[in-house]
Amino acid sequence: MIGLPRRLFLLLSLGLLATVFPGLAKGLEWQEGVGHRLARLTLPEHGRVGFTQLPNIAHGFQFTNQVSKVALAKRSNLTNGSGVALGDVNGDGLCDIYFCRLEGGNELYLNRGGWRFEVAPNANGAAFAGRRTRGAAFADVNGDGSLDLLLTTFRKGTLCLLNDGKGQFTDVTAKAGLESRTSGTTLALGDVDHDGDLDLYVANFGELLLLRDGGSFAVRQVGGKSMVTGQHAKRLKIINGRLIEFGETDAFYLNDGQGVFQRVPWGTDRFVRADGQPLTEPLDFGLCVQMRDINGDGHVDIYVCNDFQTPDRFWLNDGAGRFREIGPEAVRSVAYASMGADFTDIDRDGQTDFFVVEMLSRDVSTRLTKDSPNNPLPPVPGGLATRLQVARNTLFWNRGDGTFAEVGRYAGVEATDWSWQPVFLDVDLDGYDDLLVTNGHLHDVNDRDSQARYAHIPKAKREQVGLQMFPPNTTANVAYRNLGNFRFAETSQAWGFNSPQMSHGIATGDLDNDGDLDLVINCLNQPPLIYRNNTIAPRVAVQLRGLPPNTHGIGARVSVVVDKIRQTQEIVAGGRYLSGDQPLRMFAMGTGLMRRSIEVAWPSGRRSFISNPQANHIYEIAEPSGEPPEPRLAKRKQEPFFEDASRLLNHTHTENEYDDTALQPLLLRRLDRSGPGVAWLDFDHDGDEDLLLGAAAGSAVVVYKNLGDGRFGVVSSAAGLKMPGDVVSASGWVDGSGRRTWLAAVTNYESPRSQARLRTFKKSGGLAIGGQSLDGIMPGPIAVADVDADGDLDVFIGGRAVSGHYPQASVSMFLRNTTRSLEPADGTLSQVLGLVNGAVFSDLDGDGFPELIVATEWGPVRVFKNQQGTFSEVTEPLGLGGLTGLWQGVATGDFDGDGRTDIVATNWGLNSSLRPNVINPPRLYYNFTESSLPTSLVLAAWDERLKQYLPSRDLSTLFRGYPGLRGLFQSHREYAGAGVLKLMDHHPSPARSVTAAVLQSMVFLNRSEGFEPKPLPPEAQLSPAFGVSVGDLDGDGVDDLFLAQNFAAFPTDADRLDAGRGLWLRGIGKANFTPVKGDEAGLAIHGDQRACALADYDADGRLDLVVTQSGGRTRLFRNNKAKPGLRVRLVGGKLNPDAIGSAARLHFGQAQDATTGPWREWQMGSGYGAQDGLIKVLAMPQPPDTIEVRWPNGKTTRTSLPAGLTGITITPDGKILEQKSR
Repeated sequence: MIGLPRRLFLLLSLGLLATVFPGLAKGLEWQEGVGHRLARLTLPEHGRVGFTQLPNIAHGFQFTNQVSKVALAKRSNLTNGSGVALGDVNGDGLCDIYFCRLEGGNELYLNRGGWRFEVAPNANGAAFAGRRTRGAAFADVNGDGSLDLLLTTFRKGTLCLLNDGKGQFTDVTAKAGLESRTSGTTLALGDVDHDGDLDLYVANFGELLLLRDGGSFAVRQVGGKSMVTGQHAKRLKIINGRLIEFGETDAFYLNDGQGVFQRVPWGTDRFVRADGQPLTEPLDFGLCVQMRDINGDGHVDIYVCNDFQTPDRFWLNDGAGRFREIGPEAVRSVAYASMGADFTDIDRDGQTDFFVVEMLSRDVSTRLTKDSPNNPLPPVPGGLATRLQVARNTLFWNRGDGTFAEVGRYAGVEATDWSWQPVFLDVDLDGYDDLLVTNGHLHDVNDRDSQARYAHIPKAKREQVGLQMFPPNTTANVAYRNLGNFRFAETSQAWGFNSPQMSHGIATGDLDNDGDLDLVINCLNQPPLIYRNNTIAPRVAVQLRGLPPNTHGIGARVSVVVDKIRQTQEIVAGGRYLSGDQPLRMFAMGTGLMRRSIEVAWPSGRRSFISNPQANHIYEIAEPSGEPPEPRLAKRKQEPFFEDASRLLNHTHTENEYDDTALQPLLLRRLDRSGPGVAWLDFDHDGDEDLLLGAAAGSAVVVYKNLGDGRFGVVSSAAGLKMPGDVVSASGWVDGSGRRTWLAAVTNYESPRSQARLRTFKKSGGLAIGGQSLDGIMPGPIAVADVDADGDLDVFIGGRAVSGHYPQASVSMFLRNTTRSLEPADGTLSQVLGLVNGAVFSDLDGDGFPELIVATEWGPVRVFKNQQGTFSEVTEPLGLGGLTGLWQGVATGDFDGDGRTDIVATNWGLNSSLRPNVINPPRLYYNFTESSLPTSLVLAAWDERLKQYLPSRDLSTLFRGYPGLRGLFQSHREYAGAGVLKLMDHHPSPARSVTAAVLQSMVFLNRSEGFEPKPLPPEAQLSPAFGVSVGDLDGDGVDDLFLAQNFAAFPTDADRLDAGRGLWLRGIGKANFTPVKGDEAGLAIHGDQRACALADYDADGRLDLVVTQSGGRTRLFRNNKAKPGLRVRLVGGKLNPDAIGSAARLHFGQAQDATTGPWREWQMGSGYGAQDGLIKVLAMPQPPDTIEVRWPNGKTTRTSLPAGLTGITITPDGKILEQKSR
């Protein structure tokens, strides 16, 4: 067990590999290059994208991983199968296959070329009959250049076998320091401390599932408390009166460079929690582990997939082999029963993304028959300090700043059935890695009907039959094509990857030396699956020869650049579920004349580069010798646009304890978490924008006076500021004396026996508080405008859900200004308009009278035409009627620069359990009764297999709203096939339904014939969005958008839609937007954002931002980097002093070269219960010549602008009342 001699070390570095390892040349004609060698690959003339399953016996395979019923009855964990390892064990240049077996000896198949394999006698010393072998991986652990073998077993720990260089193995487990009695699963190797050798992490699971198989333990009463005693007591805990089972502690070993390992104890500073505290022996159900550089800092990180309630472990390496668990803000959710993981750069943005599989069924009907029999810990409600476990696959998009967004449902891969291992592989060689998943389980322990039968048989018989009462979970393997836009399309059948065999461990390798990766899968009680890759597109294969002792370059990152696409993959050892790949990677090369290169970033810090590599060749690249280069200096981070100035407010919104699901048990989400609203308004007429922040019931509204020097002071008058209900929206207004006044809608949703109120806050010495009752409405957003051109400001208040009767909406209310008071007015706007979440007045047709636009839930974005103060709905004629959605916020702007006012509306997004479908959209059925009984709900999803709508909730849950269903179905399977319409027959009230055909947040472009919908970029669809603000945040002359995102207030806290952090979408012209990364924007808000509003609070000509959070800290961001714009204040009449309803734009240049900026409207109330500041900032990408203003009375003025202006105040006759210059 000694390393390579110095002379051989030098030969390797010079690329004389054919001389040193002559066997590698077999079947390939190698050519020497500088630091590498290459060989032409032989490809067939004809092929297709996908795989061919090869007949086993014809190619020499006679292996089956067989397990007896007797063994399965004693150890149900045996159903988790075994793995497979691929690699060239005898140095002949051909990839060999090693299969693990649970009963009998393991088998090694030597590759003889031409798809002929020969079983090695006694697996060349690696048979280990009787050891119940589970996982395997090849790796050179002692640095002699040969692939050694590591195995995991039941109760025999991890085995180490050294390779003599000719493919013969010797068991050195004791000498290697690996003897133990653990029951491991997957193992992975990597150089965690940069000492050149491969360290080892072993995921352990436990020999038995104690509560299912019957371990040695007892529950006793000691001192009045229940305690667990016995041999397995360590793995059982009583939590909240329930007996909870845990797994077995994982093992981490450091390699001394000679293949001798030293186990690192837990409880030291080697592994610490996110808070820096050492982690003491985690008793996890470890199934899979990968070691690789996940965050791109050059150090080997560790990700462990843990089953059941034991959470996944994501360890970041500090560079010295010490690990800190990633914090909950960086990864917000993980899979509950994690099985396996794989990593790649899915969207080719240079960052490593990853995917973790679970066991959620693909079709709706099957999900209704499943339930985990284990006992997950109750979820911890909300909060940024918690990480949620979710019962589905999880796909993590790397934002590049140390945080990850979970986007599995957006990508369409959240459900792949009972899955074991995902594999990212560019099957079609288009430059984007596709996805393969192995599936199946011998017994479907999640089958509800079988669980019921199992629970009713005597315990003695249960121990006899074990899992035999449960049916097989025969689900086919699945393949997805990467569409290149972070979406995947299923291609299982087309690619020939849809076998229904019980598939566990999978490994990739080039079995025929054609440069693409073939597949081998170890199946339970069935022959293995051997797949030949049939793709013939141009490719390049890369394998490495590293300096000893890391002779295969484990941990090196290989990048192949083709034109503008950079494909990066890491060479890893082990890490597949129970399995390990051949250390070779394949890359697409494309066709035509393009720039191409191969780059290798070695773990040592050395680098290799090959310019213009040849397609259809394999390159073997040698690690350069000599001292590693000095680490590259990290690029200095640019200052972000926004600075977090939340300390200036020091405000946190606190939710009360009310829970509306107690009143309406089948609510889809908690509607009592809709606020708070926010509004900017110069309420004291001193020229600075002040701020009002809404509150939850029982808490106080906070008013901040702008001190004019970048600071705020709280206006204290707390006695009247505590609210009887949630302040869900806020807006400005002007009373009959001409005083600017804040309006706040105080809902009675939590106390329906009381009346809602419209509270007013105005300057009167201190702060005068007033208001009026709102009869018959449960209010939502406020919008204010002079709708009838009489010079004063009228008010619209949208109606939201009636308590206990969602999705029934209350009436909306229009309040006409009599100059003395706001009086309810009859008419179109004072009816039920749907569940109104957002509202704004805007002049869409340029006639001087503002239309009303409302965003409704389970309805469309509705538009009401203003005909001189009288409103009529024009939603259908404008082409918006069929676009029903879960619309939330709404705002307006000219996004395509055509001079017309467009609309932007926020929606639920594409990263939830809801699936958009124009033909069969998500449908909410409800049974409303005119009584105190709550409205019963069934959210239905279309099942393509059964061609009908099915309920999305299980039968026992529906009993709470549909007691008539009790006793109706004899099984869960019968219920799953019944369909929603049959369920509706068993409710005394008739069924109604609403739909959401569109879930994307989008803009609606104002065309002469109506509105053209255009979805916002994918990043805007990754979470629900609520508030939306329009403004030029960078001062480039094109309007941008900001979206307030996320929703986590679900009834059981069992889900989170929080892949957003607040999104700045930079306008790039013609209604196109591009997301601004968080580190450039300086915006990172992880909680449940609601309202947002823009204002230049510090008068520097840049738009600042405030964002409220439900149950979280209010965030204020100061804009430090935008190109300063022109601050514009308009002067109106006494009762409309800010000329609400006006619009202005700047003109640049003269005559034919003249350009204009976008129109900016003066509005009160917009977005989602919010109001922007009324001193507008108009961008000046170049010096402006003129400002054009459309006034509320229809008059248009043009005013010439002196050079060097920073701020102006304009009167209705177009004169400059005040001006400020640099």
